[in-house]
Amino acid sequence: MKPEFSLNIITPSHIKKLDGLSYFRAEDSSGSFGILSGHIEFLTILEPSIAISLIDGVEEYFAFNGGILSFKKEMLTVTTKEFVHSKQIDELKATIARFTKERQEKESIFHLNMENLQKAFFKKMIEMERGLE
Repeated sequence: MKPEFSLNIITPSHIKKLDGLSYFRAEDSSGSFGILSGHIEFLTILEPSIAISLIDGVEEYFAFNGGILSFKKEMLTVTTKEFVHSKQIDELKATIARFTKERQEKESIFHLNMENLQKAFFKKMIEMERGLE
């Protein structure tokens, strides 16, 4: 039996558990690193990047928006704000592009709403000031 380890990915909204990993490669500020079964205890801060893993003999891909990675007793844990997982790199890239576009649209709407709120606030303040004169 080939040595394997497990992966837990923890986000604010859910936990994803995967078993059968024989390899995991990701990036931190020092560059790319790999983890195999039996690796020493390890803790690092992930850069936003794409990670590659070998799960049950099949390459799978993860896009992490940064995060904290730890490895201890054959358990790899990644805590991150968000991630995308796919067995196909092209599918992963398409999903990232879609998420990026959606986020930009939401941020644009948010900024417009904040601008309108500020305008309404200042208008109300001016009206109140004029009413006191």
